[in-house]
Amino acid sequence: MNDPRQIGFDPLQSTAFVDGVVETIIFRNKTNGYSVIALSGEDDVVAVGILPYISEGESVRLFGSWSEHPDYGIQFQVEHYEVVAPNNRESILRYLKSGIIKGIGEKTAEKLVGEFGDETLNILRDHPERVKNIKGIGAKKAHLISEQMLEKQEYQGLVLYLSPLGIGLGKILRIYRQFGAQALSLVLENPYRLADEIYGIGFSTADALAQKMGLDPKSSHRVVSALKYLLHQAAAQGHTCLPLGQLLAGASKLLQDAITADHPAVAVLLGDPQVRLVEDGDESSPLIALSGLYHSEKVAAERLRVLIESAPSRFEDFMQTAKADQLIQRNARDIGMTLAPEQQKALLSALQNQVLVLTGGPGTGKTTITKLLCSCLNSLGGKVLLAAPTGRAARRMTEATGVQAKTLHRLLEIQYVPDENPMDYQSGLRAKTTLSCDLLIVDEASMIDAVLFRSLLDAVVPGTRLVLVGDADQLPSVGPGYVLKDLIDSGRVPTVRLTQVFRQSSQSLIVRNAHRIHAGHLPELDQTFDSQFLWIVKESAETIAQAVVKLYREILPEQYGLDPLRDIQVLTPSRKGASGTGQLNQQLQQAMQPEYPDQDAGIYSHGSRFLPGDKVMQIRNSYDTSWVIRSDPVKTGSGVFNGETGTVLSVEPDESTLEALFDDDRLVLYDQVTLEDLDLAYAMTIHKSQGSEYPVVVLAVPPGAPQLLTRNLLYTAVTRARQKLLLVASRRTIVSMVTNDRTYTRHTLLKRFLSTPT
Repeated sequence: MNDPRQIGFDPLQSTAFVDGVVETIIFRNKTNGYSVIALSGEDDVVAVGILPYISEGESVRLFGSWSEHPDYGIQFQVEHYEVVAPNNRESILRYLKSGIIKGIGEKTAEKLVGEFGDETLNILRDHPERVKNIKGIGAKKAHLISEQMLEKQEYQGLVLYLSPLGIGLGKILRIYRQFGAQALSLVLENPYRLADEIYGIGFSTADALAQKMGLDPKSSHRVVSALKYLLHQAAAQGHTCLPLGQLLAGASKLLQDAITADHPAVAVLLGDPQVRLVEDGDESSPLIALSGLYHSEKVAAERLRVLIESAPSRFEDFMQTAKADQLIQRNARDIGMTLAPEQQKALLSALQNQVLVLTGGPGTGKTTITKLLCSCLNSLGGKVLLAAPTGRAARRMTEATGVQAKTLHRLLEIQYVPDENPMDYQSGLRAKTTLSCDLLIVDEASMIDAVLFRSLLDAVVPGTRLVLVGDADQLPSVGPGYVLKDLIDSGRVPTVRLTQVFRQSSQSLIVRNAHRIHAGHLPELDQTFDSQFLWIVKESAETIAQAVVKLYREILPEQYGLDPLRDIQVLTPSRKGASGTGQLNQQLQQAMQPEYPDQDAGIYSHGSRFLPGDKVMQIRNSYDTSWVIRSDPVKTGSGVFNGETGTVLSVEPDESTLEALFDDDRLVLYDQVTLEDLDLAYAMTIHKSQGSEYPVVVLAVPPGAPQLLTRNLLYTAVTRARQKLLLVASRRTIVSMVTNDRTYTRHTLLKRFLSTPT
């Protein structure tokens, strides 16, 4: 046998090459396309590299270099490759019979080659109209075959170019779906479009590609892309705008070059219709906002002003205090309630104002007031609608009031209407429905972001009474905006703050400790077996993680009879570190899924492995993801939203698909692209837990930076537990958190717009 290193050499590329037919795919990583293949030809060769769409039976030319592996011997390291199209009737027939092209079996292959001969592949790809008359194909199938061949050709080129930069196959497929057949040429023309228009690809990746292409590091394309990237990053951190000075400072740091207000790229940015400049107000620097967020807050302020000033559509008599008071007392007696003065005031305000914010901590009677408001309106024959941002919160409202509540997304039937910039999704969200009711109560209002709030107000008809219920002392929304705080701080929206903790609630150690933490005191301890609040002292992130896994897998199920997936939620401040969600989810998955020790089992995406039975969470709003009702497949819909949790029913590694079952019996099929919107949920960040309550919470708090470990964060985490909370942390960490009253600062526009006359 000849030395395989002498098989070929390309003098123009200064690389070796080998020709042959793919005999066997020995190994393939479905996430990144890394493959080991056996090639047969003049000499048998083992080749390795990013080869996601090479199929067995294909003729290829591989370009790269030779290496010698200590265990596996001589291998060919592939840098790029070409699929060599068969060029005679015999090889074309063999190629088509291999099953590489879906929809063409052996008999159809024979008919095609018999009709078109050596030109068969070209005609299949470029002239489907000539293929449709072949018996057994037809026009639809001919076009599907053509699209399949074109997509494979274009997509292979994109994969070969982008994979070496560490861009996964899911993201490359997202790029291809966004840009279509022109994807590679568009990326080569301006690689910064990846950062500007493709979700999940940041500036650093696009910039690395641009540098590889030799683009000028001082080009306006680069600076504008950096500025836009920073605006999107700010939105991901909750801001709806940034002071220009802060934006320029961030760009200077990112680009390692001084970017000032007179830089030409700033003028280009401000001329972009996706960006708005806000110059008025007291800010020392003008504010820059993404247009979608700017319009969300501006329109929300306008709608809210109209709603506040509108006359009630019905029951005007109850604007009078005496009649409203009689109605409240009558309904309170009917359901056996005795009202405190604070509660009476809140109920009167809800009946006498078109918009009310009702805020207070746990145990202060917010649910009681919600229940009684429903009773008052029902006794008058009025129509009441209830909603909350999450499915769990909506179910709690239903249980407490007897009135069916929905999530805001379901109630509003929010849909995504694509615009010219897919990254600026905020401008494309629309409520399909108009809410016709006398009273709308929305719970967990601290979770509502600027975009959702605008959609809500778009749907509310003037004359409707709107009550927003929430705890203003909890963390702000995951999405951009600080809606509840801005409404209260504006002074333009009637607000009632509840402070009295009622006796029944005060008997809960979880509630008492939540209020102690809010007041800056350490939690009260009861370290007995049946305690609602247990503190397990561990010092390091590693020992905290070990304790959490043991609690979740062994102690709580065995000693308390709890079902880990149904009853227990692990919360932690961050994704990173030994006791962050990333590491904890891996460890908890291994503990809960011992029957899958083989790391090749399951399906991989963005560094996570998914197995049947896993607890999972949607981590991004996806308005066009389809679902069916498992028990009634005729019922279908679309939309899976950030924070929704479910269970993996099945995975198909060969197809890169996964089925997950969510609340309300919704079955969702994920593919290679949408899998990037899913994450394991044995553990989740405290932020992601907002709006949800769990029977038991295991709260892991490792040592960390003061800007992250705040009193507000601890307070929010504690209020997520309904029956039992197990705090796993050092005393030093908790003392630091309780005394750290640092609050979140968000740059937003809603308060400004509410305070500024139109």
